[in-house]
Amino acid sequence: MKIKKIKKIHTILCSIFILTICLYFPCMASEEQTFDTNDGEVVFMLDTSVSMNGHDKDRLAVDAVRQAFYSLPSNYEAGLVAYNTEIQAKIPFGTEQSQWDENLNVIEYTGYTNAGEALKQAVELFSDKEKTNRYVIILTDGEIDMPDAQQKEASRLLYEKMAREAKEKGIVIYIIASGSEWNGTGAHIFDGAGLTDGTIYWEGQSGSISEIMKRILYDRMNFPRSAVGASKGNGGKLSMELPASSAEHARVVLTAEQGFGNISAEYAAENGTVINGEKFAVVDIEKPLGQKIELSYESTDVSDVEAYLTVDYAAEIKTHITYRAEEDPTAQKQDVQNAQTAYKHIADIEIWLSDTQGRNENLWDGAYYEGRQISFTVNEAPAVETIHRGRILHSIQIDGISEAALELDVANLSERFSIGQPCILTFSPPADPVPEPNYIPLWVILGVLLLTLTVILTVLVKKSRETVIYMANPSGNEAKKEEIKGCTYTGKLNMYVIQTQTGQDVAPQTYRLFGRQNTRITLNQILNSCGIKFGKIGAEDISFYAGPDKALIVMDQSEKCTVLRGTEILKKGMGYPVYYNGKLTVTFEDGITEMEIHYKNLKPSEQQNI
Repeated sequence: MKIKKIKKIHTILCSIFILTICLYFPCMASEEQTFDTNDGEVVFMLDTSVSMNGHDKDRLAVDAVRQAFYSLPSNYEAGLVAYNTEIQAKIPFGTEQSQWDENLNVIEYTGYTNAGEALKQAVELFSDKEKTNRYVIILTDGEIDMPDAQQKEASRLLYEKMAREAKEKGIVIYIIASGSEWNGTGAHIFDGAGLTDGTIYWEGQSGSISEIMKRILYDRMNFPRSAVGASKGNGGKLSMELPASSAEHARVVLTAEQGFGNISAEYAAENGTVINGEKFAVVDIEKPLGQKIELSYESTDVSDVEAYLTVDYAAEIKTHITYRAEEDPTAQKQDVQNAQTAYKHIADIEIWLSDTQGRNENLWDGAYYEGRQISFTVNEAPAVETIHRGRILHSIQIDGISEAALELDVANLSERFSIGQPCILTFSPPADPVPEPNYIPLWVILGVLLLTLTVILTVLVKKSRETVIYMANPSGNEAKKEEIKGCTYTGKLNMYVIQTQTGQDVAPQTYRLFGRQNTRITLNQILNSCGIKFGKIGAEDISFYAGPDKALIVMDQSEKCTVLRGTEILKKGMGYPVYYNGKLTVTFEDGITEMEIHYKNLKPSEQQNI
């Protein structure tokens, strides 16, 4: 096993704006995207007629095919049919990358446009495998055209026939129409997209050919990937970490309309290479030995650069099962005096993914996956659980069940996991516990004593929780003195630091109020608990109290801070209620530091996790 570090630096970069993006563990999106994890097959139909010389002088259509080919995930097969009057080149599934490049490099734009025969050859390349997505991507600058009317009509009829056959086989046709020599939008070649529920993209109107190809790959095919960087400039650096070690394959795809100059990549892997195109660059890594990848690139002009990461793991489901028995009050007892306690039996199942080669015992054991939700089925019954410390925990009643089939659905993860499924769980619970002596009378006595003590403590606590606050009168009259008692904190505070005295960027923070002791809380305490240090600029004199009707009462007792409830400036020393979805804006005593505080309700799932 060797470590291969690839560096291709041809010139020393001078006066380049460097943008460093560190994505060690990307933050979770508020709404997780669901990806299509099925296998796929794609055939590119490339129009190589003579008219393409005028519409594609820079051979960007050929470059877009290379871009798509090198961007596809490892569970996709790709083929090519290049056509003019005849079939100029045909690449079947499973062809090596080097042969792809050889075929694409010798393509010439000449002859007519025999799309009928080309679609026939493309459809014949597809397999009949189940659970496989199938696509044809046509890149063309014009309608079907042949040397005479008879041949043209024959090609048109064949094209329509093969489009219907593609529909029957579940093949979706996408068409990228380049150039401007189109007679309206009713060209026969467009029927292929309409018949197969595909889409027509117009170069220019829908973006460049490279941009359109990227939209088809990431929006239409929607295979697992993550965006790992975007920048505007003529050069930059990109640093990232794979979510877990022991990946089978990793690929970073960079796109830029102005193209790339020098690309260098540093990583530890068994093998890897850098592929350059006109509008793209790909860093292809086989069996990474570490998690860190660092890239440096140079764009030929100021350009928007986007980067996407695809990662493949070969995984197997691991489980650990513990058992417990609970009394079943629903069980029928015919002989009440001699009846034994009836139990229902529960299996608590811990589930995680392990690398099939034994290099990583738990692929989910890391901050990247902590808190992610995983959908799955147990004997076809759907369930959703959250990853905690690398595992998900699920409990089922197993009375009358000796085994169960477990299947994971990881479509919400941006990495592709190749998993052998289903995983068969075998249950062997221990014998039922021996009944314990009847301590009910003793527990009744203790319960009465405990209840009495609870009532006494409740009265004392209520007395201690009574708080007197001068509340601002909405009508503008004098403040009124109110006694707040029996109130509890609810909800949460979402905090956004707008600016600081040092110009430091502070990530948004959330502070949960729900379940906290009903005492005065200062803004300084909240900021400190979130790791935000502003110093003595008045935060210690802004206080919060639990109010009635789930309100949060805020009081500004600072000298120079300015606190707004919505657009209303709070008077000093007066309590103001803030309700769910209310907003506070705080400008601190330094006159520079400013933040927003949003009072939000907690979701039921957030309350359960507390």
